[in-house]
Amino acid sequence: MQEQKNSFPSAKLISHVLIDFSSEAEMDLFINYVEKTGANFYENMKKIGLMRFRLNQVWNKEGGFALSTLFEYEDENAFLKGQKVIEKHFEENQNFFKKITVKRLTTRTLNLLDYNY
Repeated sequence: MQEQKNSFPSAKLISHVLIDFSSEAEMDLFINYVEKTGANFYENMKKIGLMRFRLNQVWNKEGGFALSTLFEYEDENAFLKGQKVIEKHFEENQNFFKKITVKRLTTRTLNLLDYNY
């Protein structure tokens, strides 16, 4: 049996975004977009202090289509720089984002405890 470890987290700030889509087709279009652009996007974000990026499909949303993204940053400075990179990304790809209808709910959190097994 592995011993439970309680340690201070390496990521200091987390941004979680819930993205609701009006249709499954739009959600699939977005997933396809991230599959094509995600690696390059992540590498650019990693340079400024992003430690982790995840795209997740929400499966318990009855009658809806939703994804969530998770950004884990080294610190507040990395988060602020990341916001500029994200804004630039949206601006450069506005033709794609105009094609889909989404509703975003963003939460920002400070990581207090991290349990590793």
